[in-house]
Amino acid sequence: MTGGPRVVFVTGPERSGTSTLAGALRQFGLTVPRPEVEPDAANPRRPSESRWVVDLHEALLRAADVQATDPRPLAWHLVDRAGAEADASGGIAAWLAARTAEHGDLVIKDPRLLWFLEHWQRAAAAAGATASCLTVLRPPGEMVGSMVTDHRDWLVDRLAGWVNVMLGTELATRVTPRAFVRYWDLIHDWDGPVFDAAAALDLPMIDPHDTSAVERVDAFIDHTLHRVEVRWDDMPVPAPLRALADDTWAALDSLPDHDDAVTRAEFDRLRALYPYVHRKVTTSPARRIARIVPPAVVPPSVRASMAGMLRRAPYAG
Repeated sequence: MTGGPRVVFVTGPERSGTSTLAGALRQFGLTVPRPEVEPDAANPRRPSESRWVVDLHEALLRAADVQATDPRPLAWHLVDRAGAEADASGGIAAWLAARTAEHGDLVIKDPRLLWFLEHWQRAAAAAGATASCLTVLRPPGEMVGSMVTDHRDWLVDRLAGWVNVMLGTELATRVTPRAFVRYWDLIHDWDGPVFDAAAALDLPMIDPHDTSAVERVDAFIDHTLHRVEVRWDDMPVPAPLRALADDTWAALDSLPDHDDAVTRAEFDRLRALYPYVHRKVTTSPARRIARIVPPAVVPPSVRASMAGMLRRAPYAG
């Protein structure tokens, strides 16, 4: 056990379960600095996000012209440049130093956090805090299905974005102690994976013997959240992207048990492959037309045929 405050970065894209995990951690005494983001229709419970953190990340992504689940490999460079131009590291370091001095142990969570982990990791070190990363893992079919139920035309971009941000997150979390929790385990049987992760990350405040906190987490977690059931057959996903998403999920799903050199080498292979798959998918004729023509003006019969094109050649193989 080391001295100084702990800062736990909860990472994962939108709809991955990060609000549930961050909410569980705060029941054991970790603080989400106020003011917090208010609940809304999409997240009726407290999302456990600091307003300052979310506002900063949104401003930096706007400056970079990057979406929260941007599929472009170039997006990482654009975000890095925007952060450097805005001196994001300096602002984050000052804010985090003040909050750790005031509150001690913190949990920092935002679906956009994964784009800026390097800044936060440096800030934690400068504040004398011990940083760790805790990532929620949810299958891509559930993730994308929960985001695009009413917007099927966005499906390919959303799935490619999931691959891009998860491959980037895996790389960015290597420099600090890290652990991974599967969404299904978090919702259905949270105590084992959360206490195992806490032990691996040396977070003594997350104590299985704290029965009051355990009861609060039991009451907090909504066991009905696992509502999205999506099959690949329901999605017009190009075969190369589907194969890459499957391989990415297989590697992610192994991390809670096998975060080793072999698994990391597989992620390196997938990251090297992703730009080629992305270019192949986004330059297909069907994708170019779908990006140019607003969906509202496309007759249903034409939209249905476009979906067929997205399932088939020239890249479906």
